[in-house]
Amino acid sequence: MSKNSESVKVAVRCRPISRKEQEDNRNLIVQVNQKTGEIIVQNPKAEGEQPKTFTFDKTYAPDCKQSEIYDETAYPIVESVLTGYNGTIFAYGQTGTGKTHTMEGNINVPDLRGIIPRTFDHIFKTINGTPGVQFMVRASMFELYNEEIRDLLVKSNKKLEIREHKNGGTYVKDLSSFMIQSAEELMEKLNFGKENRQVGATSMNQDSSRSHSIFSLQVETCVEQDGNQRITQGKLNLVDLAGSERQSKTNATGDRLKEGISINQSLTTLGNVISALVDGKSSHIPYRDSKLTRILSDSLGGNTKTVMIANIGPVDYNYDETVTTLRYAWRAKSIKNKPKINEDPKDAMIRQFQEEITKLKEQLAGSVEGQPHDGGDVEYVDKVIKVTDNEKLQETEKRLEQERQQIKKEFEDQRQKILSQKNVQEEEKKKLLKKLKEKEEAQKIEREKYEKLVKKIKKMEEKVMKGESQYQEALEKERQIKLHEQEIEEKRKRDQQLQDQLKEKELLRNDLTKKYNSYQEENEDKTQKLKQLQERLKVIQTENQEIEDFYVSEIDELQERRRDLLQELKLKQLILEYFVPQQELEQLQLRAVFNDDIDDWMYPNLQLAGNTLRMNRGGKDLAPNQQELDEIEALNLNGHPNVYFAYTEEGPVREEELNPQEKKQKESRKKQQTGKRSKKKEQEEKKPQKNIAKAKGLGFYN
Repeated sequence: MSKNSESVKVAVRCRPISRKEQEDNRNLIVQVNQKTGEIIVQNPKAEGEQPKTFTFDKTYAPDCKQSEIYDETAYPIVESVLTGYNGTIFAYGQTGTGKTHTMEGNINVPDLRGIIPRTFDHIFKTINGTPGVQFMVRASMFELYNEEIRDLLVKSNKKLEIREHKNGGTYVKDLSSFMIQSAEELMEKLNFGKENRQVGATSMNQDSSRSHSIFSLQVETCVEQDGNQRITQGKLNLVDLAGSERQSKTNATGDRLKEGISINQSLTTLGNVISALVDGKSSHIPYRDSKLTRILSDSLGGNTKTVMIANIGPVDYNYDETVTTLRYAWRAKSIKNKPKINEDPKDAMIRQFQEEITKLKEQLAGSVEGQPHDGGDVEYVDKVIKVTDNEKLQETEKRLEQERQQIKKEFEDQRQKILSQKNVQEEEKKKLLKKLKEKEEAQKIEREKYEKLVKKIKKMEEKVMKGESQYQEALEKERQIKLHEQEIEEKRKRDQQLQDQLKEKELLRNDLTKKYNSYQEENEDKTQKLKQLQERLKVIQTENQEIEDFYVSEIDELQERRRDLLQELKLKQLILEYFVPQQELEQLQLRAVFNDDIDDWMYPNLQLAGNTLRMNRGGKDLAPNQQELDEIEALNLNGHPNVYFAYTEEGPVREEELNPQEKKQKESRKKQQTGKRSKKKEQEEKKPQKNIAKAKGLGFYN
């Protein structure tokens, strides 16, 4: 392993048994050993079979606390993000196993708060206790619903697209991002996003997440080092995945069924990516097979520190899903990431803010001293001027207030003086008062301009947060405690590994040096060892059979999905064949272009289409004009035996009204299409059934 690489950390959490499961007398099949990090699963279909054992970085029993999970899994990731690393924490597992509870929890009960709200508190506690460092925090939230990306922090149903940075990595185009100044503000954004997220009831979960949601935080820091500024930019993705589900258990129909198919498809692709990353022979990683894997491409095998929390159920009827989740989680342990600190990024917002604040202060100083400023666009430069003149800003505010009062008094004195002059004509007085008022208005405009600049500077400075020394000591003590706990845990793990290695070596040494008093004793001992090896062989064979059965079920699901897609495709082909003129269809085919960014076909300038423009104008042109009404009336739909129409250049006409040449062309096209379909069907029937063994390793039909 490279010095700069590290494995994805994997934790497994088992939820408590539910009331319904207790009423149904379900049996517990999962045992959790938090000390050794083991999950033991008993197969309910084979009671005499040895239980399966999986080992992970962390395991959590049903009675574990939310704070325990955060401190041991999420805390190190958040700390690394505050120093400039990218981090991802995501929950994975079957529907109804507590992923959303792990990530969000109950935000109104302190002990039940999940990873996301605890992350908010952690970040701002660190900011408040770190003087001498400038921080800037931005937040965004979006969901992936039926392979469509929607911004959850704005009231809009606009579909967003994934784009790729020139230097690698992906981002969501036009995704809104908000400057954040407190943990409370982050909670408001989270609650707003939750209200917009797609949820629905199924037989397995009353509040089932019907989409994958991602809450992203960007934390920028700026610190002075040896007269130079060091800027870092860390990004944290908090991912709540929708759960994998089987229609036979969720009883989903209609929209719920369609959502389930989309969820399973994206999670299957995620599993394929995990398998390809672990398999050293794979030259291609299928990140582009779904939008979820494109979004998580950096988190799996990229520049990110990643923690995966696998959630499982404890009872017998979820055995297959539990074992599948544990296998994927166990594989994910072998994924290697290469995280690095994002130092001095070109797109750092904190640098742009500092430069603009400096420019505004210079503009304010020039204006106060009577020096005009061109008021042009702000020009960003590589070197940042440190802003340390907050006292000057306060002095300027006080001076502006004093000048405002003084000018007001002078104008009032001049007004009274003009009004008191008896030897001046009334007309002359009006002229003098008018000039005085104009001068007063001009001064007022200037004052408002100064005040506007001061307010703008203040508002921008509020976005760049600084800590206070009074909180620094408490933060340092908390960090020392956490560090000490981590060191103890790492030492315990090392000791456990050494003990296991020592035990293995001791057993091997005993086998090599063991002496027998008789042939019978040797025979009995070796017979016992042979039985143990046979038991292990049975376990391996059973696991292989289960894996093969799993692959078969996956293939069946994919084939079912393929049949549904083919049915949908045939329907669309039928619509195109019978309802779209051939000339128009050819034009559409010529205009279509493939977009690599969205990995799909599209039509350029589709926003200029007539219906779209009419909708954008508020529906003013949606009402049909008289000519359209006359054409509809002329078709005489009611009371006519023939309801079939053909499209021509002149518009829709009844088939019997077609001239002979047009009828001949139409029949010819029908025969061509029928011939193509028959030939295709014949080829498919002759196609031999491929061997199931080729599907192993999730390498489905080519």
